[in-house]
Formats: sequence, structure tokens, C-alpha cells
Amino acid sequence: MTSDNILRVAFAGGGTGGHIIPALAIAEKLQEVVAKESAFQGVEVLFFGSDYGMETRLIPEAGFNLEALPIRGLSRSLSLAGFKQNLLLPGRLIASIIKANKALRAFNPHITVGTGGYASAVPVRQSLRNNIPVVLQEQNSYPGMVTRLFALKARKVFLTYEDAKRYLKGSKTQVTGNPIRYSGASIDRSSAAESFGLNPELPTLFILGGSQGARAINRHFVNRISTYLEKLGMQVLWQTGKADFEFCQKQIGTNPRIVLKPFIKEMDKAYSIADLMVCRAGAMTLTEINHFGLPSILIPLPSAAANHQEFNARSQEKAGAARVILESELAEGAFLPLLTEIFTNKEKLTDMAKASAALRRPEATQEICDCILKIACTSA
Repeated sequence: MTSDNILRVAFAGGGTGGHIIPALAIAEKLQEVVAKESAFQGVEVLFFGSDYGMETRLIPEAGFNLEALPIRGLSRSLSLAGFKQNLLLPGRLIASIIKANKALRAFNPHITVGTGGYASAVPVRQSLRNNIPVVLQEQNSYPGMVTRLFALKARKVFLTYEDAKRYLKGSKTQVTGNPIRYSGASIDRSSAAESFGLNPELPTLFILGGSQGARAINRHFVNRISTYLEKLGMQVLWQTGKADFEFCQKQIGTNPRIVLKPFIKEMDKAYSIADLMVCRAGAMTLTEINHFGLPSILIPLPSAAANHQEFNARSQEKAGAARVILESELAEGAFLPLLTEIFTNKEKLTDMAKASAALRRPEATQEICDCILKIACTSA
């Protein structure tokens, strides 16, 4: 295999799983298809990210090289640590530019794929300055800052939601959906129920606060779960997050209709027993629940950058796949009527499930790879 016949792709993204996982999905798909679907004999990948984010673990675990930059996001905290972080930002920025430039010149990619997060800004900017073609992949309904900054200069911007187009006027956009690494199907409900010690006959509410849990959601359910169970005759599978698990366990005690887990690894089983989701509106969570065709009640994280989770949630609601309730409305008693309205109306639940499944884009990763190959072949 000659090195000049290898497709070299740089990926820029990080900070959270929502930016890293789509990049990994695209990189893994390229490994699978490059030799079969292009004149290239193989692919070489280099990831750029922060030396501080989840990418330092996730990218090496997936078997890829990471060029870790000393970059951090701008802190919105008024604490001393936040002030110190912002004070060091200019120095870190300059160091990151120098390091990214050196690595880009050594690697000489045919194309750079930016998937967002503060860690992607420097490599995307330096790629453009080095005349390396750039494509961007945007997970959210309201595009992130890096996408908004560089969209006009990108060869293509791949969108998860049609709604994102209105913020990127003049850019070359393509709605592909969000790439997903896991693409398995639902498994048998009875065996899924058995693995959690749940009853396959009972309607199941799956409360998912993300891998870290969601404190406000957990506190709400700790106080009201017995009322919900009593009124709706359901059972609950509840991922609390590791930090809140002991607190929730202590408050709930033992109840055969509530299964608490700090973290659920076998998500396909959890999604397969769920009839309705209650969760945040992060991009990867929504991609997964659409993949499994699940209806949801979405409680957007109010502190998410540029309130992007509410934009995501509203896009799902507009499509008929979800209902949105803001965190501030939880205390006002609005949740029980909403839960009752959905859970006691089988037709509504079915319609929402169909709408969720209709948002599924199983070809997202392939579509993005096709476009990357097309652009890379013309720049090779």
C-alpha cells in the first residue's frame, strides 16, 4: 500500500460525547468503505481535540490517534477557577494554534471534518488557512458557534435537523441526520424486561438523565414517583447517574415497580422495554431514541450552550415525536397531567412512536462519507 494512495482525514471536535461520537461514527465508516467505494486503498485518521475533554479517553479507546490541544472553553463561572481559566485562555489559544498548524502540516490531510465543540475551532480555522477543504457536521437544531463561524467557508455542512438551515443562510447544507455508532435493533421485550427484573406486561417509563444523571429531574421524581405509580399503574426504569444514585436509592427504598441504576451499559435492552422516555434533549440521546422509535417527554437542560437543547426538543415536538416541558415548569405540577395524557391514550403513544421512528436516518453516516470521498478525490 503506497502512502500517497491513502486518504488522510483530520477530525476536529470534542468536549462532550455529542461532538465526539458522530466523529467516531464517520471515521469508523470511512475505514469500512474507502477501499471499496473510492480510488483510495485505505484511510488514515487524525483526531484533534482538547487535552481536557472526554476525547482523551474515547478516541484512543476506539483505536485512533489524538492530537490533544491545550485549549479550554470560555468559563461562564464567576468563581476564582473560572477567572483563572479565562485569564489563561489567550496563551492556550496561541499554543493550540501552533500545535494544530504543525500537526496539520505533518499529516497533510485531504479533508478536515469539524464536528463542533470549542476544541474544534482552532483545527477548523487552521485547516481553512492551509487551504485544506473543510466539511462540518452539526448535531443540533440551533447550530453551535463553530458551525455558525465557519459554515460559509465549508464545502458542506451536514445537518441533523432541517430547522438548522435558517441560521446558516448562504451555506451549502445537506440534511443527513446525526451519525450513530450503534445501529442495532430492538430486542425481545420479555428478555429485556427480565434483564432488569421488570414485568413485560406493564407499561414502562424510562427516566434517563444522561450518563451523569440530571439532578433536577432526579429530585422531581424522588418527590413524586409514588403518586405517578399510583395513578398510572406503570413501572419505572431509572438511570440516576452515579452521583445521585445513593441519594435516590435512600429516598425511594425498595419498590418492585422501580428499578434504579447508576448507569446502564446495555442501552438496547433499556430502550426495548421502554414505552415512553423522560430525558434531556442532547443530540445523541435524541438520535438514539429516534433510532428505536420511542416517544418522549423532553426536559431540556437550561444551562446548555445557547439553549440548544430546547431548540432540539422543539424540533422533536414539531415533528410529533415528543412533548416538551421546561425544568422551571416541573415544580408547577404540569408533569402529571402531561404524563397522564400520553400514557392513558394508547393511540397518542403509538402516533408519537411512529413520528419518532420517522426521524430515524440510518443512512446518515454513509451519506456523509459519500460526500467526504467526493470532495477528497477532487482535492487529492
